[in-house]
Amino acid sequence: MTLTKAGREEIALALILWKDFKSQGKLDLEISTQCIQLVKELGVTAEFEALLPKVPPMLITERYPRT
Repeated sequence: MTLTKAGREEIALALILWKDFKSQGKLDLEISTQCIQLVKELGVTAEFEALLPKVPPMLITERYPRT
């Protein structure tokens, strides 16, 4: 499967947001390492590195509590 530049950017952004969600607003080296491994595996290193300084760290929480 070949991704467009926009597709690679979307995956890179999704990985940045996933990392922020999983780390719960804290620096978590294990999550960061997993994220970098995924970035390399998916071939979106350039896009990830370009987006990382543009996207501020976020504390992402669930919208609704789990029941």
